[in-house]
Amino acid sequence: MSVTIAAVNALPYAAEIKQLFRSHDRPEFPDFFDRTYPSAIGNGATSWIARDPAGRLAMHIACFPRRFSFQSRGVVAGLMVNLMVAAEHRTFFPAFTLIQRVVRDVKARGDIDLLYADPNAESRALLRGTRFVTLGTMQRYVLPVRHRQLVVDLALRSFHALIQVAAPRQVRIIPHDATGFRAQAFAAPHATSNRFVAHHDRELFVSRLAGYPGNRDWWITAHRDPGADPVGAMLIRAPDASALAVLHTVRLAPDLPLAAVLPGLVTELRRRECERIQVSTIAESDFGHSLRRCGFVPRSETLPLFAMPFTKRGEECVGSVKDWEITELECDR
Repeated sequence: MSVTIAAVNALPYAAEIKQLFRSHDRPEFPDFFDRTYPSAIGNGATSWIARDPAGRLAMHIACFPRRFSFQSRGVVAGLMVNLMVAAEHRTFFPAFTLIQRVVRDVKARGDIDLLYADPNAESRALLRGTRFVTLGTMQRYVLPVRHRQLVVDLALRSFHALIQVAAPRQVRIIPHDATGFRAQAFAAPHATSNRFVAHHDRELFVSRLAGYPGNRDWWITAHRDPGADPVGAMLIRAPDASALAVLHTVRLAPDLPLAAVLPGLVTELRRRECERIQVSTIAESDFGHSLRRCGFVPRSETLPLFAMPFTKRGEECVGSVKDWEITELECDR
């Protein structure tokens, strides 16, 4: 069955798009749409919708331009998000035609250096067929912090003490409630960083973290000397019912290793009765290697990350996966 595809501002079609997701077991999407799309569209986001011959909405996908820095220069990467195909159109070619149209339109607009996506299993063949390349593997890492059983907790204390001994000069950690915290001071990547790092603004936190800033969210800042300006910051969402905290943002000066921050972070996590902390990043990146060296344990849950460069700058980014310093905050899943 043929479809008609159009690039649109999603807001006038909000009711139809929300209903498409509701009808296919995504009841959480309308809240995400209301939280995310108005600001995303203001920052250049585009949706593509497809209609069947009867005029019914059959498919949707969007591209959100995201600002990054790589080797201290600006990069714009388009994150492909919220692909939904109605059940009766879930054969290869309708969705493949949609992806081809997205690629063609994004390339033509001329202001995006690369596209990237973390698709589910059903969508990966679509991207491979459209000349996307596998950039790396998004993997979840978990660090045990404390345990309710005394013997196990003592073992964890010993483990973290060993890491502390091996760590470089530690920095002082100061916790802050997210409400009222001046996160904008850490929105841009460090000026001298050569990593591929995203710019963060309040709209990103609000869209990706429902309820931000709330009583579950807190920041820590890292200081080399008392009273000195911070040389790093991290955003953590506090424990859920399983006492699992999630690390969403890591902003460290280029000369400040993760190992220098970890002892203070673990102390603060224990004070808050967190049992574990997790973070997701690209396994092949230097950041992924740093997590493993600090005792974070890789879990089996992985997702391939795909990319397609459009510019010379985009090609450099796609060819330097070791320099990507991202978390799930920069992804769709």
